[in-house]
Amino acid sequence: MGRLLVIFTGGTIASGFDGQGKAPVSGASARLRASLNELLAERGVEAVIRQPLGDPGIDSSEMDPGHWLAISRCIAEELEKGLTGVLILHGTDTMANTAAWLSLCFGNLPIPVVLTGSQLTLDYMPEDVTSNLRGAAMACCSDLRGVWVYFNWKLIPGDRAHKTHAMHPDAFSAVNGQPLFFNPDWALESAQISERRAHSVDLTDEVRSLSALEPDELRKRCALVRWFLAMPGTRPEWNGDERFVCLLGYGAGNMIPAALDSLRERFAKAPRPLVVACSQAEGGVKHPEGYDRVGMACLTRDGFRVWNQMDRSVEFVHSLCCYALAVAPDAPAAVLGRYLRECRP
Repeated sequence: MGRLLVIFTGGTIASGFDGQGKAPVSGASARLRASLNELLAERGVEAVIRQPLGDPGIDSSEMDPGHWLAISRCIAEELEKGLTGVLILHGTDTMANTAAWLSLCFGNLPIPVVLTGSQLTLDYMPEDVTSNLRGAAMACCSDLRGVWVYFNWKLIPGDRAHKTHAMHPDAFSAVNGQPLFFNPDWALESAQISERRAHSVDLTDEVRSLSALEPDELRKRCALVRWFLAMPGTRPEWNGDERFVCLLGYGAGNMIPAALDSLRERFAKAPRPLVVACSQAEGGVKHPEGYDRVGMACLTRDGFRVWNQMDRSVEFVHSLCCYALAVAPDAPAAVLGRYLRECRP
């Protein structure tokens, strides 16, 4: 018999109108739970419901690394008991960030981990709750592996997801990647689903180490990840205790010269943060070393260690910085080097 972990975190999919606007409500969660239990029971799959963020959950705008930690711990605990899949119901605003974190934790799992949500609530007409919920549940019962975001009949790799529409049901795109389109035949494979065996998984040492980390401690560490968005005329201010500085510049990796100068000045003597050179241009591999005075890679000549965003999304970069501080706070550069390329002076 299949064993599917279903994690409720809140978000629009578990929301309704409370008189002033939409917000997570217990009634919506109860309806989702009943619908899932019925759908999965027909296919011989046991739904194991967990709510690590409480009932009815939170709006995803409140989601932070401490919540990511709670979700990943919940998955790790149930994996040791055996699972055939994981389904996570989540708000859309930060779903890509959570998916990136989970990809770092569970990207190599032999079972599917699927995040889904909705742009419209179940009491709205039309709504996208039903199609996303049922499609994601069937994807969880398939032979997929690793972490995915399911939305509007598309599966997007969890480390490539990016929200591109504020209200349209086709909310997510795959940054420098390709979606996998849902196969309706998955819903017809009832016999195969019921015969699947639950996998117990040997977790990596890094993921196991997260069990000893307190959410507030992770929040404290991740507060030292600072982002600066280059807009004409803007100037950054640095606290001086940053562990990571993520510079979101123009084009392939150029930056306002004054922002680079402010980093040199602020960290002339203090321990220097690790710098990730990012770009507002989503497409293609970035090239911060392709510029002289305005290229972020020029910081390497002043003793900074700088990593190239490559073709990753900014959501992935942020989650990666947080993950590095979670599992290797004394040597986060080693974790960065697995996914990004370090620039050379």
